[in-house]
Amino acid sequence: MIDLALDGRVMLYSEFDEAIQELDILFNTDNTELLGYKEYGTAFEQFSWQLNPNEEAIKKYVEQKISSTVYLSRYKTEVNVTSDKGEYRLIYYVNISIYQNDGETPVIRKYEFR
Repeated sequence: MIDLALDGRVMLYSEFDEAIQELDILFNTDNTELLGYKEYGTAFEQFSWQLNPNEEAIKKYVEQKISSTVYLSRYKTEVNVTSDKGEYRLIYYVNISIYQNDGETPVIRKYEFR
């Protein structure tokens, strides 16, 4: 069990729920926010400085971040990256499917980076 609130209102009892929460925390934390752990979090702004970031490079980056997690790495995941032309630069859509058991409908998390 993981207690996510100081007053004990939010608790996760399922390891699968912990994995989903871990993904959300990972992708909403910049890699400079956690002192002493420079590898934790994401740095998608690095792709913004490239003229034409490659969707495959972003997919490999996401897969590497997932493999470094505690709970999420225990489950089958599929990463899909697509892009769309924005007003000034490309918009990247990252869809991550997480499978609790084989054959079940996955939980899908969607992230957008500009």
